[in-house]
Amino acid sequence: MKKRNALIVGLAAGVIAAVAGALAALGYLPAIVAELVAIVAFPVFVIFIALWWNAKSGEEDIPFIGY
Repeated sequence: MKKRNALIVGLAAGVIAAVAGALAALGYLPAIVAELVAIVAFPVFVIFIALWWNAKSGEEDIPFIGY
């Protein structure tokens, strides 16, 4: 995965969670649905932002670390 792709996925997950929270606060979305969206989106946000943080700039991919 490229550094740019990891950033895009991480930011997209963060934006989705924030929009769901805002829609719930405004009354357009039930709170339970916004909470479920946040539960799913938060780990994606953390993982992909961490991948972006650890990736090197350039064309190489993030190396596979193993198990």
